[in-house]
Amino acid sequence: MLIWSRKRVQRFALDESGVIMTEFLIVLPLLTWSIMALVVWWDTWRTINEGQKAAYAIADLISRQSEINMNYVNGMETVMEGLMGRPNVISMRITSVQWNYDPITGEGDYTVIFSRSPNGKKNPLSYADVNGATADLIPVMNPGETTVILETWTAYQPSLDVGIPATGIRNFIVTKPRYFLKVCLSESMATCPVEVS
Repeated sequence: MLIWSRKRVQRFALDESGVIMTEFLIVLPLLTWSIMALVVWWDTWRTINEGQKAAYAIADLISRQSEINMNYVNGMETVMEGLMGRPNVISMRITSVQWNYDPITGEGDYTVIFSRSPNGKKNPLSYADVNGATADLIPVMNPGETTVILETWTAYQPSLDVGIPATGIRNFIVTKPRYFLKVCLSESMATCPVEVS
């Protein structure tokens, strides 16, 4: 009886029927999670890419103007929402600055021509802001040269929890005016520098 039991145990140990199904059931949760994670990660990178492309398009539109107004500023947010297909998750700030340099003292600073956010979602950049931490993000400019800074924030909420937190995707784009020396805001022309001929 003991020999017969030992043979049955050996036969059972060598029997491989059903092993594939057992291995599949063990791997299935990991495989499912991996596919879902790939989809969420892909969507995150797609959102970042769309935000960058839309922000560069908006910056290019602004850089082609010599004077804009608040309707134009508010409209840029609507354009970006349309380009991304994500309404009510975007905020932006448009800032025009001029680099001033004194060759005698060897010191320079940025002057804010204007800084506005559509519908007042973000606070305008101040003199201290553009000459503080933001100054390191602005490329070197010639004395008297101006540039337009476009900052955008896109609120992003992943559809599943795969390790990517809900976040705000930020873009910081600096664009030199294309056809004019500066971009001014018609509602605050007093801060717009006078062109020297």
